[in-house]
Amino acid sequence: MWSCPSCKSPLYLHQPNSNSQRVLRCDNGHSFDVAKEGHVNLLLAQHKNSRDPGDNKQMVAARRRFLDSGAYRPLAMKLADIIVQHCQHTELNLYDAGCGEGYYLGQISQTLSTAGKTITAAGNDIAKFAVQKAAKRYPDANFAVASSFDLPVADGSQDVVIQIFAPADENQVLRVLKSRGLWIQVNPVAKHLWQLKQALYDTPLKFDTPKRAENAELMQQQVLGFDIDLEEQSLREDLLMMTPYYWSTPQAKKQAVIDAMQHLSIEFEISIYQNKPA
Repeated sequence: MWSCPSCKSPLYLHQPNSNSQRVLRCDNGHSFDVAKEGHVNLLLAQHKNSRDPGDNKQMVAARRRFLDSGAYRPLAMKLADIIVQHCQHTELNLYDAGCGEGYYLGQISQTLSTAGKTITAAGNDIAKFAVQKAAKRYPDANFAVASSFDLPVADGSQDVVIQIFAPADENQVLRVLKSRGLWIQVNPVAKHLWQLKQALYDTPLKFDTPKRAENAELMQQQVLGFDIDLEEQSLREDLLMMTPYYWSTPQAKKQAVIDAMQHLSIEFEISIYQNKPA
């Protein structure tokens, strides 16, 4: 499944006996321990910009609680529908670049399996706390701590790559996709979380139009919009914590912002690209 981050050779599982540590090792002798949850850390020390890059434990836990409420489930179901519509074959390799704690990959994989498809699911995130949670909840999928700017998977190995609210490198995504493989990118647009921004800023700004991919064929773009009601303050707090606004909200203003989040507009742009044939 995984490629060595040092030399790009395939990694193979080594476990001499049932009591020994599981290790991924390449033919050049580089090795990486498999954690008890089942994931592997492929983020090399020299590629870290901090001791624990990515979201911290509190942010990851907040996102897990919020997404478990089902508030963003319409997005997961829409993405599953798109994959069913565009991918006719039964067996699919599905990869989530920037998977977080695995919610979307898990929901989409389950829906596709119910629709009769055989899914090999995998994902990476730079946040080790998120990957740990993902691996523990979704043991049938493969997860790695790794950067989406250096995806640890082989060239031309994936049928579908999803990229949801996460930065990634276009060349890396297209490298790992099969010829005519599908790349689904999701970004917030226009008035996403508008009520939150109105409470936080005197002059709130709409989201910028997402940058378009340069080397893939844009097949379709669609906007998914819906409203959510968050009666529980704890869910509003979790949503705020999982957004960048949490860090820019003055402490004295936080409660007013949380109070303004009881009814929220949600708006995503879904861009569907196809990798050009080799």
